[in-house]
Amino acid sequence: MYPLLSNHIARYVSVDEQDLHTFCATLKSVKLRKYQYLLQEGTICRHDYFVIKGGVRQYEVDDKGREKVIHFGFEDWWINDRYSWLTSSPSIYNIQALEPTEVLQIEKDTLEQLFITIPRLERYFHIVLQHAFANWQGRILVLQKPAIERYAHFRNLYGHLENRLSQQHVASYLGITRESLSRLRNHAAQPEK
Repeated sequence: MYPLLSNHIARYVSVDEQDLHTFCATLKSVKLRKYQYLLQEGTICRHDYFVIKGGVRQYEVDDKGREKVIHFGFEDWWINDRYSWLTSSPSIYNIQALEPTEVLQIEKDTLEQLFITIPRLERYFHIVLQHAFANWQGRILVLQKPAIERYAHFRNLYGHLENRLSQQHVASYLGITRESLSRLRNHAAQPEK
């Protein structure tokens, strides 16, 4: 079994050992090299992914060729393109490994079948989705704030992971230039008077 995932599930619902074993038996472990893709723009997202080691970034490329990071996923996080997953439409996002990464993947159809046989699992994913939705709402609000507030929010959310992210990816996530990020980091490092 997968202790990290089992603990994640236990935070939200109780699932008996047999049902947990049934669920885990449907998961496939996928190992990625740095820069390898889990999902590429134009393909349909048919899996949900739980990161057990490493980290990924979810981003889009705008019409000027600029990458815009919208989300990071590290150990103990689920990630996918929810819209593509739900509508079976081509994704506008890429999900790429930032470092050597291992994920557990489950196919949408398999998960839907498990929801019928293991109702507590459906409850778990319902709660996870609620949390993800709340985070997206928060992200939308934060993007409307001044850069210094966006950076403070980023540090609150991802600060413990900041040293694993490139300056370019952090700047892209915040919607600012690398130079602006350097200024914000210098400002944050200054002792308050």
